[in-house]
Amino acid sequence: MLKHLLCFFLMLGSMTAFGQSGFTVSGTVKDTDGSELPGVSVIVKGTTHGTSTDFNGEFSLSNVKENETLVFSFIGMKPQEFLVGNQTSFEVSLDADVSSLEEVVVIGYGTSKSKDLTAPIASVDNKELKSMAVASPVNAIQGKVAGVNIVSNGAPGEGPSMQIRGIGSVNGNNPLYVVDGMQVTDINWVNPNDIESMSILKDASASAIYGMRASGGVVIITTKSGHKNEKMRFSYDGFYGTQQVTQRLEMANSAQYADFMRASNNPDLISHVDASMERYGSTPDGNPLMSTDWYNELIKAAPIQSHNISLNGGNEKSTYAIGLGYFNQGGIVNEGQGDYERISLKTNFKQTVSESFTFGLNMTLTTEDKMLDDNRAFFQAYVNSPLYPAFDETLGDDQAYPRKFANPHNIGYDTYYTNPLGVAYYHGNNRQQSVRVLPNLYAELKPFKSDKISFRSSISMDYRNERGSYYTPEYQIGNTIQPINTLTKVQHWTYNMNWDNYATYEDTFGKHNVKVMVGTSTIEENWRSNSLTAQGVQDPNYIHTGDESTITGSDGGERFRMFGYFTRASYNYDGRYLITGMIRRDGSSKYQEKWGTFPSVGLGWVASEENFFKDWNQSTIDHLKFRASFGELGNAQGSANNGFASIANGGLGQSGIFGGATLVPGMIQDGIYSFLTWERTREINIGFETKAFDYRLNMEADYFNRQTLDMVIMPPQPNGLKPTMQNAGNMTNSGIELALNWSDQVGDFSYSVGGNLTKLGNEVTYLGGAPYIQTGSAEFPQMLKPGEAAFSFYGWEVDGVYQNQQEIDDCPIAQENGLKPGDFRYKDLNGDGVIDEDDRTNLGAPNPDYYYGFNFNLGYKGISLSANFMGAQGGSVFNRKRADINKHARNNIDANMANNLWTGEGTSNTYPSAEGMFNTWNNGRLNSFFIEDASFFRLQNIRLTYALPSSVMESLKMTGASVYVNVDRPYTWFNTNGFTPEVPGGIDEQTYPIPAVFSLGVNLSF
Repeated sequence: MLKHLLCFFLMLGSMTAFGQSGFTVSGTVKDTDGSELPGVSVIVKGTTHGTSTDFNGEFSLSNVKENETLVFSFIGMKPQEFLVGNQTSFEVSLDADVSSLEEVVVIGYGTSKSKDLTAPIASVDNKELKSMAVASPVNAIQGKVAGVNIVSNGAPGEGPSMQIRGIGSVNGNNPLYVVDGMQVTDINWVNPNDIESMSILKDASASAIYGMRASGGVVIITTKSGHKNEKMRFSYDGFYGTQQVTQRLEMANSAQYADFMRASNNPDLISHVDASMERYGSTPDGNPLMSTDWYNELIKAAPIQSHNISLNGGNEKSTYAIGLGYFNQGGIVNEGQGDYERISLKTNFKQTVSESFTFGLNMTLTTEDKMLDDNRAFFQAYVNSPLYPAFDETLGDDQAYPRKFANPHNIGYDTYYTNPLGVAYYHGNNRQQSVRVLPNLYAELKPFKSDKISFRSSISMDYRNERGSYYTPEYQIGNTIQPINTLTKVQHWTYNMNWDNYATYEDTFGKHNVKVMVGTSTIEENWRSNSLTAQGVQDPNYIHTGDESTITGSDGGERFRMFGYFTRASYNYDGRYLITGMIRRDGSSKYQEKWGTFPSVGLGWVASEENFFKDWNQSTIDHLKFRASFGELGNAQGSANNGFASIANGGLGQSGIFGGATLVPGMIQDGIYSFLTWERTREINIGFETKAFDYRLNMEADYFNRQTLDMVIMPPQPNGLKPTMQNAGNMTNSGIELALNWSDQVGDFSYSVGGNLTKLGNEVTYLGGAPYIQTGSAEFPQMLKPGEAAFSFYGWEVDGVYQNQQEIDDCPIAQENGLKPGDFRYKDLNGDGVIDEDDRTNLGAPNPDYYYGFNFNLGYKGISLSANFMGAQGGSVFNRKRADINKHARNNIDANMANNLWTGEGTSNTYPSAEGMFNTWNNGRLNSFFIEDASFFRLQNIRLTYALPSSVMESLKMTGASVYVNVDRPYTWFNTNGFTPEVPGGIDEQTYPIPAVFSLGVNLSF
């Protein structure tokens, strides 16, 4: 039935022959078992002239010439080509395409075939990395890899944050990135067009080969290279587009704001409304005439573009690849200077000196020039009232200098408030420039003809010279005065070095395959920086033009050294039974305890290779593998140990006991000695992967449990001693990952659908005996607490709104606190009749419970359409912008709040009254009203591509040509009251919006 259905759609889309002279060929296409294959594409190579096989696997194609070649292709099968000659009848047998199993995956200090892996390793090809108009390759994989959570950042040149399998540590646990052998802390500077492949090592057994730097997972980048005996090929890939904020946060207009102020019954607050009407006019209904939408004033469309050219090829002895890229992203802040420009040069040369010796050089040169927008402008756009304009040309220099920005002070506001456009303009003169060079020189030696033993030595360097210039000019916006211009210049140098040496032995004898690798790694990291600040500079580029008496400076630097031994051994019996073990011993200068050992082991069983499975399966399941692994990693990302037994002056009234029982004024111990070592991560992983229905269906599922031990925290100390850092915390991340993909072809029509889902749980399990450790601010705390997720928001849970006076009279808590209808009712969790600290509870944590993505791709002849979707479920955001009204009652409110405030019995059981928003009972404490659900669903990307026919490309002497229209992040469905639910750390205060991108691009190759 399935074959008949496929063939029906195939017949609808079958190709017809064009009017050419020639003869008719026909035949039958079968698989290796002799079953007919319907829907096989039969095309004359280099043309669009072709057909497809019918229900019985038969085909007939007219107007075929003797010198032409027929190409037979089908999803899940290896394509075959046949020169026509004088043959008119063909009997074709297609073999199953197991290329995905034979795919070579980079695993760290070596490679492995996909079918031999015993750990969950995700592989991403360069097509996915170039699918979006983004600066960072990390953005391009958002929502595409199970177990990988990425939070975007909309500011030009600012990269997203990535977590692999959750929060690994409260001290930061970012992935380790390895670019052509060089270990780096981020890849936002890498041109996505230069990347050939990306491997993501998700569990401890895969990452253990990198020891103490791998507890956050490992991302391995392999850049493009040339190939032997490849003709020189030139290509261009570029796009131009525009960025637009498609979902702006709506704020209260002047009438809504006026009603809000009047509801306070506070003459001081109401006076601003009256002052605005007096200065700027009023409407007939008695509201202010001036109504400025600050976000509308602040946000603009901005261009984005990327242009890349590459040249690659090779002969029998040498290969080369050269890539030159230019990327520019403008800022969306009106009156701001935000802009990011990157120029990158990538070279990759490899020389085969003899059959036994090869060497090569990879080098990346990147220059970055970034102008930084001041995010405070977004916060000011929220809190500022709409009662005054953006500009006021009537103001003199004593109120607006040098630009005529209007100010809120003329209608009575204090200096907490200032013109958002003025913030963007005067505080947007901050520039960061950098030059980064990453050379990698390597040599490979195979001393024996059998190629069973090989040696590789690779030395990589990462040199960065970064310069920062932060200039604030003299200006005045009403009572906000910068009386003298200020310039700060920062210079930062980084020099890191990796030297890796390892030997590999691989042999196959009978049904046994053994591969052993042993090596060493030397790492050195250095940084130095200095800064100078001066006031009254005459030239914003030079410190020495300032007042010499105001010049101040600072400098600093650090050096760390690490050395490691490592080995990995893998054994494969008959493609059925797999075992991989590795161990790494690392030493570091960061800690007193210099050395740590990190082992791992992985087991795999390829059930589909068992005879009993083949007899039972009847060819439905093509591949089925079960695997389990355990590993231990280190985390050296925390602070280096600098603890010491601190002694402080006691003075009178404080005393210590020195050598006896007599109390004397003197010294007291004010700290304890801290002894730090690296944090440890232990992880187990159990999973399976399968391919079925002639490799059309791919599925992978994993369960993991990751424990972080000896986490560096600062638990409270007894006797009033100041806390010091200790290895005293434990935390667990556990979850399930699932990835599915189906691909098929029916004649000229091909399609694929896929998706991934991750369920993640995070729990703090131990804090050195402390019941909790508070982070965040005193009034808006976050907690580390055993049994709960890290950085949970702690506060009071709103249990509705008092609707009438009777409810107030019936509630002792309301009476005791002088509440009114329209105020919040809180849950009395301990039932003692008092709302106090003991009634606080966990209101949610920033990280999502689930995150997911799915995609589809459609193709017909030269046209393809693809779309990607992603989202997250669970997780919380603290709306700090709304909560700021607890200290600053003159703040504006968003339109959602203005439209939903309680106005009488039954109008709302969620929002308080306008009067209630000025009551500290409602706004002076962290409560569930300010904690919002961060779940969202987004159309991440949609792309329409048209590839020119082969005949056209041949006439133009081209090997490839396509044009595409691309739309990134056009719409997101979410519930938070902000620009985006993607907020690093979960606190939304002055978050830079994430714009949609509309672009047009072209790919050409010759």
